[in-house]
Amino acid sequence: YSVFLAGLDMNFDTILGARKKATSIAIAGIVIPMVLGAGIYALTLSMYKGPAEYWANFNTTNAYMFWALILSVTGFPMVSHILADLKLLYTGLGKVALTTAMVSDFYNWVMFAMLIPFAINGASAIYSVLGTIGFALLCFFVVRPYLVQIIVSKTNKNEWDNYGLFFVIMGSYASALVTDLLGTHPVVGALVYGIMIPRGKFTQMLIEKSEDFAAVYLAPLFFGSIGIRLRIVYVVNTQGLGLVLLILFLSFIPKILSTVIATQFYGMSVLDGVSIGLLMNTKGILPILMLNNAWDKQVLLTIIEFWHLHYIISCLFSCHLKSNAEGT
Repeated sequence: YSVFLAGLDMNFDTILGARKKATSIAIAGIVIPMVLGAGIYALTLSMYKGPAEYWANFNTTNAYMFWALILSVTGFPMVSHILADLKLLYTGLGKVALTTAMVSDFYNWVMFAMLIPFAINGASAIYSVLGTIGFALLCFFVVRPYLVQIIVSKTNKNEWDNYGLFFVIMGSYASALVTDLLGTHPVVGALVYGIMIPRGKFTQMLIEKSEDFAAVYLAPLFFGSIGIRLRIVYVVNTQGLGLVLLILFLSFIPKILSTVIATQFYGMSVLDGVSIGLLMNTKGILPILMLNNAWDKQVLLTIIEFWHLHYIISCLFSCHLKSNAEGT
């Protein structure tokens, strides 16, 4: 449901029409962290303290793929909220950061839908990927025109009530069911459905009426279940605080480095590049979904705690920026 709301926040026309600067920064912020992420993962394995069989089990292509993808992720909804709270949304830096985050988040979701099935299902994943692509094309070229016509007509006539909105929201669950049956993750269907809904007055009304349901009731349950899996004390005791801090520090560097490099080609200052890089380190729900898949499929297991900690620290950084903006 949170991913459905994230899809509503995305503007597909903006993604397709994004300027070269934002697109280049976004691509650099994906490719470079993925490459450096593989090196950081190899370093983590070499320094990891545990049974010998752990190293053999974790030193796989799937493990490297998960780690690299997670390191490249940026959470667009969180970046949008941070920029709004800091009153930077309509500044030059804010516009570049917002568009970059949107493009990056979209590409991250595409890679999630295309690559994760191979890490989970092996060779048979090709059918899941092709089926998901076919489903997305069907939604945008067959279903969307009729959906836009209905939504625009009912919105102009102010005919929406809670009963009608309920059926619109249930479409996200129906789409999630389809992609789940196809062998991809259910959230991919919810995202496609959210992007498919036309932007405007209706989208704002839908978010206002339903966002609290996801943020206040569903999200705490989900993240509470994630917290149960996290064993901070165990990780520090077995791996040592120094290793934990080193890996956490290195995990933040690729996004900042890639952004600084990309912004130099467009005459932006190093400080602006670092600022955008810090924002691009803000994670959304996608890394948690990847971590859950890696845990359930026993791809990363205990070593996954490093990334749980990275995710928590990035969330705390986001909360720190917001609290400073609100003066609390």
